[in-house]
Amino acid sequence: MTWTRSQFDGACKTFIQNHGHHVLDKGKLSWSWREHTCLLGFGYMERVISLPKHRRAATVDVGMVQDCMEESFLEPADSAAAAPTFAGEVLCHQYVVLSPTFRVPTFYFSAHDSSGTPLTLTDVLQLPLFRRDAFEGAQVTAFSVEQTCASFPLLSFGDHPTLNVQCWYLHPCGTSAAVEEILDAAEEGDGEEQQRHLRWLEAWFTLLSSLLDLRR
Repeated sequence: MTWTRSQFDGACKTFIQNHGHHVLDKGKLSWSWREHTCLLGFGYMERVISLPKHRRAATVDVGMVQDCMEESFLEPADSAAAAPTFAGEVLCHQYVVLSPTFRVPTFYFSAHDSSGTPLTLTDVLQLPLFRRDAFEGAQVTAFSVEQTCASFPLLSFGDHPTLNVQCWYLHPCGTSAAVEEILDAAEEGDGEEQQRHLRWLEAWFTLLSSLLDLRR
């Protein structure tokens, strides 16, 4: 399924109305709808949360990547050696936008420390935003996390489609097929268009939760 702008806007606004401020609905908390300051048709969902910044024993070695542009791999870490230490708070802006290329909802985010400095990929991957095994076995470059057999990176870096600021984002390639599998397994009927797109968005959040811990 691909989305039109009106379908995306309608489903997001209904989602926020149903879930966005429900204190018991972890992961769907505090989302708001934002419009472009000047242009119509570029709205998006947004929330801002604070995350603890931890430093663990290196499970992702991208230092060589930043200096030499060589690639490294994510490997499972020994649990005793990976005990995290608190290193301050991180302000994380999270967005749900309509991908202008793939025409599906896409998760974008930025992360800055208390001084306003953007986090490096090394620090981003150590945030509790990601589940521990989210990128296990993946390949890491300076600005992306990739599966060796995939055509597109899992995590990439680029401009927010509306705000035109640089963000990290989960690549939307394959999103539509994965969400449709969830809906098929749940035996969701077609129903009215508005409800169909709302269920699709809710299933997309379920898919998202396999990589991200949004329970904040």
